[in-house]
Amino acid sequence: MKNKKNLLYVLVSLLLFVVIALVYCAPVLSGKSVIQPDIVNYKGSAQEMLTYQDKTGENVYWSDAMFGGMPTYQTGAKYSFDVIKTIDGAFRFLPRPADYIFLLFTGFFILGLTVFKNWKYALVGSIFFAFGSYYFELIAAGHNGKLHTIGYFAPLIAGILLLYRKKYISGFVLTTLFMGLQLQANHIQMTFYLFLAMLVFAIVQFFDSLKKKELPDFLKSSALVVVAVIIAAGLNANRLLSTYEYSKETTRGKSEMTLLKKNSNGLDHDYITQWSYGKLETLNLFIPNLMGGGSQTNPDDLKNYTSKLQDTQYSLGNDEFNQQVYQAIANQPRSAYWGDQPGTSGPAYQGAVVVFLFIIGLFMVRGKYATYKKWLLGATLLSIILAWGKNLPFITNLFIDYFPMYDKFRAVSSILVIAEFTMPFLAILTLYYFFNSEESEEFKKKVLYFAGGGTVAVLIIFYLFGGMLFPFATESDKMMSEQFLGAIQQANPNAVGFWDGMIKQLDEALIEDRIQMFKSDTLRTLIFVLLTLGFLLAYQLKYIKNATIVVLTIGALALIDGMTVNKRYLNEDNFVSKYIVDNPFPTELSPRLETEATNNNHVAQIAYKIPLNKMLSEISKQDKSHFRVYNTVLSTFNEAGTSYFVPSIGGYHAAKLGKYQDVVDIYFSQDPRLKQYGVKDETGLINVLNMMNTKYIIHGDVTQPEVQKNPTALGSAWFTSAIKWTENANDEILAINSTPINNTVILRKDLVADKNLKIAADSTATIQLVDYSPMKMTYKSKSNTDQIAVFSEIYYPHGWTATIDGKEVPIEKANYVLRAVPVSKGEHTIIFEFKPQVIATGNMITIIANILLLIVVAGGIYLSYKKCSKKDDSTLATEKA
Repeated sequence: MKNKKNLLYVLVSLLLFVVIALVYCAPVLSGKSVIQPDIVNYKGSAQEMLTYQDKTGENVYWSDAMFGGMPTYQTGAKYSFDVIKTIDGAFRFLPRPADYIFLLFTGFFILGLTVFKNWKYALVGSIFFAFGSYYFELIAAGHNGKLHTIGYFAPLIAGILLLYRKKYISGFVLTTLFMGLQLQANHIQMTFYLFLAMLVFAIVQFFDSLKKKELPDFLKSSALVVVAVIIAAGLNANRLLSTYEYSKETTRGKSEMTLLKKNSNGLDHDYITQWSYGKLETLNLFIPNLMGGGSQTNPDDLKNYTSKLQDTQYSLGNDEFNQQVYQAIANQPRSAYWGDQPGTSGPAYQGAVVVFLFIIGLFMVRGKYATYKKWLLGATLLSIILAWGKNLPFITNLFIDYFPMYDKFRAVSSILVIAEFTMPFLAILTLYYFFNSEESEEFKKKVLYFAGGGTVAVLIIFYLFGGMLFPFATESDKMMSEQFLGAIQQANPNAVGFWDGMIKQLDEALIEDRIQMFKSDTLRTLIFVLLTLGFLLAYQLKYIKNATIVVLTIGALALIDGMTVNKRYLNEDNFVSKYIVDNPFPTELSPRLETEATNNNHVAQIAYKIPLNKMLSEISKQDKSHFRVYNTVLSTFNEAGTSYFVPSIGGYHAAKLGKYQDVVDIYFSQDPRLKQYGVKDETGLINVLNMMNTKYIIHGDVTQPEVQKNPTALGSAWFTSAIKWTENANDEILAINSTPINNTVILRKDLVADKNLKIAADSTATIQLVDYSPMKMTYKSKSNTDQIAVFSEIYYPHGWTATIDGKEVPIEKANYVLRAVPVSKGEHTIIFEFKPQVIATGNMITIIANILLLIVVAGGIYLSYKKCSKKDDSTLATEKA
């Protein structure tokens, strides 16, 4: 009877998760979808791949849409025998983004049931975890892969914990399944961070096993974890093997070009740590607007600044110069954010209730729970310290230089995802311990009075004296003011004195807004802390005798806390009509689009680009040849809208091919350091555009774009009559700047098998592309002499084969990033085809792993059935409430 009752509560909890997710994302029920910037870019980058997949019915693993061509392994490629992806779909049955919120809930709920075997703590723990603000900021930005991976953190850890508690059957099944699902979500950086957290767990567990003389059990559990991970990796063999192969050729792999780089094996230190969390900023976990929230501030939060700006305008009179200065200042967006990062969507707020219980747990949880507390505290500290990045360079540089794979990932602040799991876990463990441990009443009161009272005291001090304790100003504020005054000094020195005073007043008004936001949220946190502390004390002092009421009430407080803060970053404004989400690159302003653009800034940004989209669409319709476009209207290498219509030399992706990025750094960045290498004008840039078959250049602005045809683009392929030999990567890339690439091919001596290549000029020689698809290109050539053909396609050393009249020939790397093949005189058919062996190997491994998964699940069910008559107590303690 008790089991049936518990099952009913479990089902009710799952239904509650569905309701909460749908209520939060209520617009999806009326036919709307969330508009996500990163997903808009994905749609642009994946359009060519999807078009050819629909046309041929085959999986496409190469696309020419971005950066002159790249594999699609990280831009939405599909794989055969992908059973684990089908299983994932069963968990994410709700409309997006409610599916991700539900996944966060249910994942932690599985962990809660595993650890506590009690629906109440599983339910409240799920609320603690799922309503961390970072997750909702990820949804708003469109970082779906990251959130998807995080959603499987908790159930995977549930399986691992079961293994180390000697529940080998259930633990092995859960670990295998959820490790497979997490790898399927395909965000290796998040999985790597989870590995760091579990490494701390393994260290703590190892020493605990030594102390208890249970080392054989530790080794057995660890071995089973390894086996489970191997099977899970096999389930994802295609995506893992292809990603590993691809990663070696990206900016995260080893680079031979060292002209501008400090780190030749992985990402540069500065790039990795560009988004480093400030030490003081870490308190955002507890007080959301401690540092002003996100970089894009709601105008309502800048009332003092706006008022002072209006007062300034009224005081200017009709002076034309002062009015121009005012307009320049007024048009410069100001942010309430004053943290250390160059920009942020919002704080990593974990919740006042959660952080408070975490603090209480540090003092209260002990005994048989000490191992968990040590792990959770250690992992939390590791997460926070590594998130500081360049603000704690000694530790960060040690990890970048010596810890395997750490230098492959950027944005170190995102490692706070560890703390965003460990803090809710210790918080709910604290709540469970409070109601179920054998600790004395006096001990519990003492912790609540001292730890709880100390936390309240700190918050009161912050509220009363925070305006004097913290600066609320940034170096960028100072630089902006100095730039304005410098410009005024040059234009009208007599006005400097007036504007110096005015700008200082505006800066002071901005600081006052930041202080008010800080005080408001500090008071908010204080209220939630007092309420949580009050309910715990009320139970301890016997004013409330029902523990369930206290537990669920604290869960409700956490829900209210999380939901109200998260609405600042993901709310009704993020939802627009599904048609617009599915078609984010319109070429005409329909009445519906015009109406929505008037009321929604996200849609307005889409509508704003219509003139540019229309131009790109017209180019695509009018020119059916194979070419590329250089779009200078937008940030060329940070947008993929162009690729939706035409192949682009730019694009948007976090892991570009390394050699292509090298070319971008040298010839597009205008870095002053390059002058010492002879890169002083646009000669190299023009050569790059020509050899990339850049037929059209878009310039002007978004509303009035102009197209310029490039008459010197070299086409899809061309013959050369001379060879420029180079010694190394640096020489090779610099040679682009000074070589007449229309008739000379740049080759590296150490990479070409035949050093005795002989070619002769033939003015009548021709080569042309006669058939194109992303993974197969066919060319026809005719010449009276031996030639070297250069192709405006990116050189990628894996998967591509070239044949001449059916006979395979080696593909040479030419002009640093392109392909070349020697072609003998006569008429020939040249075919490039992409048939990556890594996919064939992955298919075979995946099939085997799928069979093993079936055996694991079926075996687990069978063995569990045989033991069902035995009592299986998976709780951490004897439960009271």
